[in-house]
Amino acid sequence: MRHALLSILLLSFALPALAEDDTSWRFGGDAYIAGRNVDLAGAPVGDLFMAGDKITARADIDGSAHMAGRYVTLDARVGQNLYAAGMDVDVSGTVAGNVSIAGDTLKINEPVAGNLRAMGANVTLAAPVAGSAILGGESVALDAEIGGDLALAAQAVDWGDAARVRGELHVYANNPDDIVVPERVASADRVIRHEMRDFDHATGMPGMERPGLFERLRGWLGAVLVVGVLGTIFAAVAPGYLSTLRERALARPVKSGVIGLVGLSALLGSVVFLAMTGIGIVLIPVSLIAAVLLGISGYVVGAYVLGVWAVLMSGRPAPASTGARAAAAFVGAAIGALIGLIPWIGWLAVMAIFFVGAGALVARMLKWGEAETV
Repeated sequence: MRHALLSILLLSFALPALAEDDTSWRFGGDAYIAGRNVDLAGAPVGDLFMAGDKITARADIDGSAHMAGRYVTLDARVGQNLYAAGMDVDVSGTVAGNVSIAGDTLKINEPVAGNLRAMGANVTLAAPVAGSAILGGESVALDAEIGGDLALAAQAVDWGDAARVRGELHVYANNPDDIVVPERVASADRVIRHEMRDFDHATGMPGMERPGLFERLRGWLGAVLVVGVLGTIFAAVAPGYLSTLRERALARPVKSGVIGLVGLSALLGSVVFLAMTGIGIVLIPVSLIAAVLLGISGYVVGAYVLGVWAVLMSGRPAPASTGARAAAAFVGAAIGALIGLIPWIGWLAVMAIFFVGAGALVARMLKWGEAETV
């Protein structure tokens, strides 16, 4: 699920659209869409990045779909993978790759050709999965065939007539023996029971083995590509704004980092405060989305700042063209990804990159220290 959530968080480029009704941008065959109520229809697109309150994809997606919102509906074919998060997530289109979804109420109504990972309060699987599946929820309803292994963590399970597991069935529960598995679903010799606390140990779960060297390299390159592309988009759309953020962060990196830490803490703390007020509960999703967007936007900006710093240290002038800014974005993304591979301390350096970028954003939005900015 970590890769799924990471891909969803990359929707941060849609941050300026939160105050608008609908913002859509097509580039290189891909679609970038954000707004309150968003509906994608018409000709097929490459990759889809969509965020909003109520979002629906009705046009076919040849690549991968990344969707985040309160109500998320996929009603089209996906040629590669689906990553989605929301209060309600409804998958009513076939997916040729893997599906990774998280939320409260999750429904999978069309076949999945790859693996399925679904984490929610109420999970319903009503269509076959060709690969393995990981299902976690308070209540899970299974009425379809799973071609590979199944890792199931639930308090209650509803086995439908079509429920079948062709591989091993790993049951995770507080009282594993309380989950009765019908013989037609999986024979007793293929049912393996675990304590619920073991569910978090990803290396022991089917389909979640430690990735090999090639897979880790592919993930590293993918992270560099996505962060670099988002930085390039930012540089092309708002070069002046990005230049201001860069100057602020490079001039006072420690101060920017502290502001970023405080800003993110304030957003996360507001969730508790809103929950205590009762009526403010309806605003909790807004605070969470804002925290997510600040976090990933901050990392993209921080990576760009790191790239510009590397360019300056090499004796070259600060980037002044879109091409030079794009190069700096990719350099920063590569350095950040490499730093993240350092055992034990890598994650601290990555957090520092994020906090510096987030702090520059917060300070700019609140116009702190405007007189000090070059």
